[in-house]
Amino acid sequence: MPLYFCTMFSEGDSMFEKFPSLDDLKNDRKFIFLLLLGLLLLAGLLVYTAYIGLLLILGLIIFGTLSSVWKENHLRLTSLFLLLILAFSSIATHGVKFGIDFVGGTRIPVVLEHPVDSATMQEMVNTIKKRASVLGLTEIKVKAVGNSEIYVELPSADEEMTNRVEDILEKQGVYIGVVDGKIAITGKDILPVTIRRLSPQELGGSDWGVGFSITKEAAEHFAETVKGKANHPLYMFLDRPMNAFVVVSRQQLEESIPESVEMEDALAAMNNALKLEGDNTVIIFEEDVLPGMNLSNRTYAVLRKDAPQRVKEVFASANITIKEVEDREMVPEISHGTSGKLTVLKWEAVGLLSAPYLSPQITDGVPAYSYSITGPASGVGREKVLNAERNVKEIESILKGGALPVRITLGSKTVIPAPLGQEFLRMSLLGLLFAFLVVSIVISIRYRQLKIILPVLLITLAEIIVLIAITGSFTIDLATMAGIIAAVGVSIDAQIIITDELLKKTGTKDERLDKAMAIINTNVTVAILAMLPLLFSGMVEIIGFAVSTILGALLGALLSRPAYAAIAGELI
Repeated sequence: MPLYFCTMFSEGDSMFEKFPSLDDLKNDRKFIFLLLLGLLLLAGLLVYTAYIGLLLILGLIIFGTLSSVWKENHLRLTSLFLLLILAFSSIATHGVKFGIDFVGGTRIPVVLEHPVDSATMQEMVNTIKKRASVLGLTEIKVKAVGNSEIYVELPSADEEMTNRVEDILEKQGVYIGVVDGKIAITGKDILPVTIRRLSPQELGGSDWGVGFSITKEAAEHFAETVKGKANHPLYMFLDRPMNAFVVVSRQQLEESIPESVEMEDALAAMNNALKLEGDNTVIIFEEDVLPGMNLSNRTYAVLRKDAPQRVKEVFASANITIKEVEDREMVPEISHGTSGKLTVLKWEAVGLLSAPYLSPQITDGVPAYSYSITGPASGVGREKVLNAERNVKEIESILKGGALPVRITLGSKTVIPAPLGQEFLRMSLLGLLFAFLVVSIVISIRYRQLKIILPVLLITLAEIIVLIAITGSFTIDLATMAGIIAAVGVSIDAQIIITDELLKKTGTKDERLDKAMAIINTNVTVAILAMLPLLFSGMVEIIGFAVSTILGALLGALLSRPAYAAIAGELI
């Protein structure tokens, strides 16, 4: 245990005679509680591999809080030691994820529907970056290529992340809510800072949900549009096709609708869901698509991937953009509403997320400001939970990022080499080691006492390992590495403050320690406040630096500085 790594320093009596003996520790409930908590977190790391980084952060906060509350020196050392064990376990079992600059990645070409000017292109790039930032720390690079293409690059090792990014990029992100053929609400009306996931109590039977608030003008427009339309469906679309052909298989539709529903009634419900002023979208059957048919006034066609080749050739020959979707997405979910009228509740092929019915309370003409998007998730059990989480993330990302001004298509993925590769990774790690060695030399020259030098270096090394474990469970990019290297200097600086205060002869030892910790906590507060704007800037390139800096500050304030103070207080 951590109580013994400094027993090499003895000057007459043991320096740790004030620390509990093993027999005392066996009866120390706080100590035993820390050990059980460490075992519980270790089990979580091994079982819930998708949440390793979050579990490590949780461990940091819990151990740090307990260390601050209890204050006993042996508990502070134990807390840091247990977190270090968790960090080693994470690195040993799951490794460390590095970013594109170190290990290469995957490039996803985004092709714009038509060339755009520089201002529009920059808007496209910024929107994609904002969507990507919602996904977390993982490094994603977005850059414009000419005036009609964008490259999105991400670490190749994370296949799941690649698929999620593709799903989000495929969406243009245009959200509209339609009532009786009129647009009642749009994505531009949403206040981005109010977007949040709904709690289980707010879902009302749905599997997932995202809530948001809208502007005053939008609330007034919504109230006017839905006035007197109680029990009408509010069709919520994301990327609804405009002036398009929706090509449906007659056989597939007949097999999917309930036996009690007639084909004509199902088609009427589908057409009612697509009803929109100023739009000319129509539903046609695959069997009715013939060469030479009139396809004028429309530029887009939605059809299933397994549609007959002749159908695809008819639209392609007319220079109509084709969007192919999975067979299941072409089948609408149809049900009888509260008034008994047949309603399409969900239709993935046309972007219909859900169609909640308007309650009488919100159709009286009085503006309301809070709304939500809800829906079902596919699968059963854990698969259903994961799909619900994925749906929430996707909708959050798109709504927060905003709509793309131009429709896009995705090209084929390609593997890209690391621009600096393994050599750069090696040099970065050497830079980290060099910083550590230089600091060691400076500390040695300053204090010239092994009993001070060694604890300073061990505590700093522990901080580096914990930071690498936490950030490496997400992705370590150049910015993150810079933050970790900076943490070395910050750690040493804080420990010098503690050491210098303890070496002074004025006041009691506790008073000198309190003064040192006050200075350190002030520095930590300033560092965190300075990093918060970067953390929430939406700029993916610098999020890693902000996160590693904030984690380093928290680790130091809650665990490593108090642990060093516990050691230094006995040695000096």
